[in-house]
Amino acid sequence: MRIIDLLVSGLTLGAIYALVALGFHLVYRMTGVLDFAQGDKVIIGGLLGLTLVRQGLDTILLVALLVLIAGLLLGIAYDALVILPTQNNGHIATIAATVGIMLVFANGGHLIWGPDGKPFPPVHRGVLEIGEMRIGYQDLLIWVVVIGVAIGLALLLGRSRVGRGMVAAATDPLAAQAVGINVSRMRAIAFALAFGLAALAGVLVAPITLAGGTLGTALTLKGFTGAVLGGLASTRGVIVGAVLLGVIESELAAVIPNSYVDPIVLIALIIVLLVMPNGLFGLRRQRLA
Repeated sequence: MRIIDLLVSGLTLGAIYALVALGFHLVYRMTGVLDFAQGDKVIIGGLLGLTLVRQGLDTILLVALLVLIAGLLLGIAYDALVILPTQNNGHIATIAATVGIMLVFANGGHLIWGPDGKPFPPVHRGVLEIGEMRIGYQDLLIWVVVIGVAIGLALLLGRSRVGRGMVAAATDPLAAQAVGINVSRMRAIAFALAFGLAALAGVLVAPITLAGGTLGTALTLKGFTGAVLGGLASTRGVIVGAVLLGVIESELAAVIPNSYVDPIVLIALIIVLLVMPNGLFGLRRQRLA
């Protein structure tokens, strides 16, 4: 029974990491840049949701939808104001800019909403009982959203015209421009989706982790670790890697002190990358602009 409870907890933790990891994946596939503001975007999403709740909007699913839309718009602005002005100076300059924005989001959130985490109402407070196994409806919602996002991204990138344009723009920008694909627009869509997913994740996890607080850096680290573990260039890989990380963390935390869990996980990551540099399900990095 204890093992099942830990598995449920680990799957939920891994699903949270997966939403962050997918943001890393989208931006990396599109631009070759690592966006280290992903975790703090999750925190901002939770705080925006909390603001809507405090204004009297008590339908959490509607709150999540509005925060998702806000995240998409913020992602477009993020690309225009942060990424585009730095991209001609190389990837290092762009990555440094994302670290700067991470600090802006973290400190700005503390100034506006305060430094402490705040209670956030769940979509449903009930628990689903299957035999002796108990699964919170909030956990189920997170799992369903991650599965839905994974299927949606697979269809978007593999079946839709926009998705094919994004892949073409990422693979060979010059050739994509030659056939009429707007590379800048494709990149903006990628950043919009990354920010939108992070903001949505903020609303989904806030009932579990509280809204706001100082978890942004930790979420960035765990999401990035999960993405690299599975393969940063693979949609399937980042999801599997993040979920695997969550399950491993949950199981380790039951047998060793929490302070030892992160070092052990990071050591394991290093070992995996020494053997498989592209991650467990990684694709070889293609040339990106």
